[in-house]
Amino acid sequence: MNQPPKPVPLSPPFAASELNGDGLLKELQHLRDAVVNQKHLNDCALAVRNLPNKGLLEAMMEIKQLAMARFQGQPELARLLVTWAAQVKGPRDFMEMCGHFQRLAMTSALLAAMYRGASRLPNAQKKK
Repeated sequence: MNQPPKPVPLSPPFAASELNGDGLLKELQHLRDAVVNQKHLNDCALAVRNLPNKGLLEAMMEIKQLAMARFQGQPELARLLVTWAAQVKGPRDFMEMCGHFQRLAMTSALLAAMYRGASRLPNAQKKK
């Protein structure tokens, strides 16, 4: 009986359970410290999301071009893009990387909305 081919496993950086947990929060904090705003995170997530229709090599080259051109004014975001792109070893890794940047943007937006809402509550502590 023919068995379906086993899916290629994710590379270690993409298989790590911290990728979209603690690692994601640390990346968000680093981007926040670098004053990367929500618009740039959204633009980055959309730009990366539109790449999977292309071949892997072409998509990796476009990510480097995105980092050097479109996100040149946001060096920490550009560095993060290039760092993750260098970890991609196959199509599954690439899809995981795309999802990671989408989760970065969504998590950032959710946290910002929670902070805004919390600041409107009665007896809310003001930021120093």
